Amino acid sequence: MVHLHHTKNYDEFIELMKILEKSKQQTFIVFTGTPNESGESWCSDCVIADPVIKKQIEHNEEHLKDSNIVYAQVGKREEWKNNNDNPFKLDKKIRLQFLPTLLRWGTLHKLQVEECLKPDLLNMIFEDTEDDS
Repeated sequence: MVHLHHTKNYDEFIELMKILEKSKQQTFIVFTGTPNESGESWCSDCVIADPVIKKQIEHNEEHLKDSNIVYAQVGKREEWKNNNDNPFKLDKKIRLQFLPTLLRWGTLHKLQVEECLKPDLLNMIFEDTEDDS
């Protein structure tokens, strides 16, 4: 069973990751813009990628058994765009540059922006269980 988690800011994300790292379970993080008043991310690329990522998570449920999927909101548009002080950009473990980004925690594996729209690349990151950290 895939374990879904959602964080609304950097502090929540860090606290959750401390807990998940102790679990020793494989963890994937989907970084996305914080939803606006309409409930959708301000990041249009994130909105487009979201159903594709969710479909591939479902498609790879067997590979992702007992894995964690964290949906991490990076902030409102003004907190992300042209703001080099965003903590997700400054964090040395993350070094986030683009949205959306799908990252396999503890490895160099990540997909950014349009790569998150490609089912074959999503399958590769979900199916590759070798630890290359």
